[in-house]
Amino acid sequence: MNFCVTPPTIPINEIIASTEQVCYQLEDKSAAESLRGEVVKILKSATKPKSNITTKERDALRDLGKRKDIVILPADKGRTTVVMNKTEYVAKMDKLTSDRDTYEPLKKDPTRQVKTRLVNILKKWKKENLISDKLYHQLYPTSENVPKLYGLPKIHKKDAPLRPIVSSTGSVLYATAKYIASVIGPLAGKTEHHIVNSVDFVQKIKDLEVPQGTKLVSYDVSALFTSIPVPKALTVIKNKLAGDTKLNERSELSVEQVTELLDLCLSSTYFIYNEQFFQQKQGAAMGSPVSPIVANLYMEFFEKQAFETARNPPSLWLRYVDDTMTKIHEYNIQEFTDHINSIDEHIKFTSEQEEEGRIPFLDTCVHVADDGSTKTTVYRKPTHTDQYLYFQSNHHLEHKRSVVRTLLHRAKTLITKEKDQKDEIEHVKSALRTNGYPDWIFRLPKKKEKTLDKDKGTQKRPTAGIPYIRGTLEVLARVFKKHGANIFHKPFNSIRQNLTKVKDKTDKMKKCGVIYHVQCEDCKNDYVGETARQLDTRLKEHLTRTSSAIYEHCKQTGHKIDPNKTKVLTSEEHLWKRKVKEAIEIKQRRPSLNRDEGLELPRVYDSLLMSRDPSPVM
Repeated sequence: MNFCVTPPTIPINEIIASTEQVCYQLEDKSAAESLRGEVVKILKSATKPKSNITTKERDALRDLGKRKDIVILPADKGRTTVVMNKTEYVAKMDKLTSDRDTYEPLKKDPTRQVKTRLVNILKKWKKENLISDKLYHQLYPTSENVPKLYGLPKIHKKDAPLRPIVSSTGSVLYATAKYIASVIGPLAGKTEHHIVNSVDFVQKIKDLEVPQGTKLVSYDVSALFTSIPVPKALTVIKNKLAGDTKLNERSELSVEQVTELLDLCLSSTYFIYNEQFFQQKQGAAMGSPVSPIVANLYMEFFEKQAFETARNPPSLWLRYVDDTMTKIHEYNIQEFTDHINSIDEHIKFTSEQEEEGRIPFLDTCVHVADDGSTKTTVYRKPTHTDQYLYFQSNHHLEHKRSVVRTLLHRAKTLITKEKDQKDEIEHVKSALRTNGYPDWIFRLPKKKEKTLDKDKGTQKRPTAGIPYIRGTLEVLARVFKKHGANIFHKPFNSIRQNLTKVKDKTDKMKKCGVIYHVQCEDCKNDYVGETARQLDTRLKEHLTRTSSAIYEHCKQTGHKIDPNKTKVLTSEEHLWKRKVKEAIEIKQRRPSLNRDEGLELPRVYDSLLMSRDPSPVM
């Protein structure tokens, strides 16, 4: 699903957008002009990229993208691509959303109501000088995308149930949730039971002994995010914030202000699925940046309660969010399981005991020998496919090297016995060869140590991401570096981007962050504009505000504008991409009636934009 198909043409508008993003940050404007000129020269002479798939494969992908009777999506775990009948996917999603203990149908879209609540809070704080202008504008919602629910199949479980995921990027509360996550994040991980990752886990159990009569048991919370009791979690976090002496170093907000915004994020967990709005009645939403941290902090509070009240607690308890590894006497397993399931009516655990001296945890497997000693190896679920980024994918070579580097690093850090390490390394090499990797790539160059440029001091260099096209982007990287800027290579045109279409489509009038085109019905003059808010909100302003060019045109001429005939030209992905796309639209038509300020592009791009197709597709 991560395989990137080489586009049939150079993605010129994406490259110009990134160039302009860098030029805006360069203090030396002559350097910016020079950079533009060199970029144009490179793009004019760039050759059409060689396809990395056959014509039949390209046709097949295009045909699959048109299919309405199936859905294609990645499995929840295991690097597997899943093809499901659409009727089966819809039935499973309907069953999931029919759980009235968790989800409540809503009569209308609550976005405006949620936005009003947030805006009123921010305006009140600003009026009372409780928040700086900078933070006010950072948290003020400009985008109003509705969170969307979709499901990923858990094929490692019976009947492949769907894991609910809420896509909330661009929603009213997304920026607020990200900010609150940065404030409360450092509060987590302060307990002896917390583990950072698999490497940390292996380090903490390197001398583990499991004598006769003792068992390793892993516990997992069922549907943790939707099970978190929000009022309790808010109290727990508020108390932690009150005792945090470094809070004022991370945020200008008080404990009460942070808690108020967090409460808003956790109480506004709504989404749309199949054109129906739902409110999540309890817990934190999957997909919100703040949810994992809230879950972690509440579990720290929970485990403290569990240990303080347990009659025979386990001698080992290590936890990664909702996954816990314990060492406990076999006589006490059931008693302790019943105990932790009685503490909170919402938090319920399932458990798994070691079998034949083995038990998986995260992506490790702990082996217990007859003498009680332990070792760890890499664990793969039975549904794991050994499918990694295919070598012929349109990715930069360094991305492919990072796949090799990561898998070999995992073999060396998660496996404790030398023989097992050698076996794992051979397995990795064999799997990667199947994915098209040549033998020479396993001879990895040493990573260069980052050195500080003494002449530049600590000044940050302008950086932009550009879609990777082999041959062209390497030349561009050298030019950007010469002008004091960095670029990184973005994957572009992946199979997942083109084939995975399970989220609700947004109604045209409800789209946020768009370039739009309004045409007069009588004289055919037109207007090109941009808005970060919902399109219907912006169009209402055009027709009612005297400062609007459209309003003035209609008033002076008596002509009419039908807002429902407004065309969405493209989405606003970032400032410079908007500039490029609107400039292309303007250059391809006669001068417009009016347009928003600040969207003109330097004329150096004119010949390039008019001579190339700026919108390659699979």
